Amino acid sequence: MESQIMKNHPENGKIRRKRVGLGTRVLAMAMAVMVTSACEGLLDVAPDPHYVDASLNPAQLSETMVGALVDLNFAYDVWVYETNMFSGGMVALGLLRYSQSLRQVSRGGGQAGGLTGGGRDRRGPGVAYYAFLQQAIASSHKAQERILAGEFETIANPSSSAEYARVSVYNGFGLVWLADFYCEFVLYGEGPVHSSRRGYEMAAEQFQAALAASGAEEEIRLAALAGLARVNRLLGNDAQAVQYAEQVPVDFEFHATYSTNTFEQTNRIWFRTWGFGEHSVGPVFLDLTIDDTGMPDPRTAVTVNPVPPRGDFFDVHAPMKVPSGSTPLIITSGVEMQYIIAEAELSRMRYDRAVGIINEIRARRGIDVQWTPMDMMNPIEIGAKLIDERRRTMLFEGTLMGDTRLYLEKYNVDLFHTEVPQGVPVGSQTCRLLPQREIDNIPGLQYTG
Repeated sequence: MESQIMKNHPENGKIRRKRVGLGTRVLAMAMAVMVTSACEGLLDVAPDPHYVDASLNPAQLSETMVGALVDLNFAYDVWVYETNMFSGGMVALGLLRYSQSLRQVSRGGGQAGGLTGGGRDRRGPGVAYYAFLQQAIASSHKAQERILAGEFETIANPSSSAEYARVSVYNGFGLVWLADFYCEFVLYGEGPVHSSRRGYEMAAEQFQAALAASGAEEEIRLAALAGLARVNRLLGNDAQAVQYAEQVPVDFEFHATYSTNTFEQTNRIWFRTWGFGEHSVGPVFLDLTIDDTGMPDPRTAVTVNPVPPRGDFFDVHAPMKVPSGSTPLIITSGVEMQYIIAEAELSRMRYDRAVGIINEIRARRGIDVQWTPMDMMNPIEIGAKLIDERRRTMLFEGTLMGDTRLYLEKYNVDLFHTEVPQGVPVGSQTCRLLPQREIDNIPGLQYTG
């Protein structure tokens, strides 16, 4: 083998035409091998250690785990903002960035903006929740594949490892969020089209995989149990939902975290209200009092116009629950599990226990007033209170979209908003449709209407 230096030598052609003796040829060959070995890769460009490439510089285990977590967190706050706009938890103040609240049939617009890119440094719908959700799901899924393939030598038992359990939980919650918001969706840029129900079923499979991992950390094990309780409730499997919910301590909380170190890391609920003043907590959650006492409900407390409103239709009502750009957001909690148990107690006609759970959660969230129904044997009164309490307590905790759909489908209780400050007619959609960009990019895709 000839070295790169010899190949580029200006006299290379002349050297090849000379007749040489056996000893000279052997010496030349030896020198060539030495030069080749010494100069191996001399002209190669080393990959940038800050740039991850699937072939040249693949992410190592720590990078893979951090990447999956960051993708999950960065999808969550944007998704919470967008789903609250759609289900009435938030409103826009002016004529910009309000279309998401109109609940209209649409496959285009901001929901898919940035499907092939886009960053969190953008203020508006260009920060695409659909794209971020898909990225988070793909990121955790890829991590699962690499772990199971044995790419990380420090993981001795891949499917039982703490790392596999963790990214399975990430994947599960990403699927829940996608299924909550979308009547139909695809995964990984290919068919088939999945329904919300199928999304919840796939999420359950992910949570079960996390539970099956003997090395799972306690936080992840509890998050998987909570995830299973949530999806089984949404699927109508109430008995199974309670079985999982009962295993989660009431003080458990699983968070997405944020930071004010950079704008990209900032909590978007805070930014849209406290930081930029273009959105507000929705009217249905304002001026709420504790029962008939007239005392403001601390769970939905707001500050009015902490910054000048960027619009003429509504004031900024910034949630005290998210007072900083670094405030974490609850993904799931033991409180959510207690509400699931309370619903089950109500269906079993254990009305006193359902009321007891309502009051226990109120005390935990800063309300020292006990609620007593007018008729302790009236399931309609207690059920309505349970729904109202859950909505107040868990505002911005990732349940409003799924709950609002569930109440309509299961109880025919429609809590979707029908008006917006802009006075524009609001449609009747209860979930989003598959984005047009996905349809355009996947030939032959079968989708609804």
